[in-house]
Amino acid sequence: MDDTIIDPLPLDRLETAVTRLRYVAIAVMIILIAGFAFLGIQFGRLNGRIDQFAAKMDGLDVALGVKFDAANAKIDAVSQRLAVELKTMEAEMAARTNALGKSIAGANSTAPAPPLPAPVQPAPTPAPKPAPAQPPRSRP
Repeated sequence: MDDTIIDPLPLDRLETAVTRLRYVAIAVMIILIAGFAFLGIQFGRLNGRIDQFAAKMDGLDVALGVKFDAANAKIDAVSQRLAVELKTMEAEMAARTNALGKSIAGANSTAPAPPLPAPVQPAPTPAPKPAPAQPPRSRP
């Protein structure tokens, strides 16, 4: 009897597996390259749209800039007038407060007036008592 060695993994099957693995690796690489190319194209389009949007915003800013400047000038004028008015009101309130304080201090410095005498009330007169009511007479 001849001893034959049985190869657990024949060489033909190993070569077939390596060949299939190579095809799978090539397919994955092609898919990756195609995906990156697709994403590159999409990012390029997105960059173009962002540039268009930025150009429109710059145009809008220029068109509305004049209106914003006029509104800012009006707001600045109102804030300046408001500051002046508030300072004027503060001075008026301070003057009134000082005058009120001086009048109160002047009233306290004078001698107090003597208290008024209480009015004299006459003694109360007693009220007359009502006569007792008589019982009704009955018929005989």
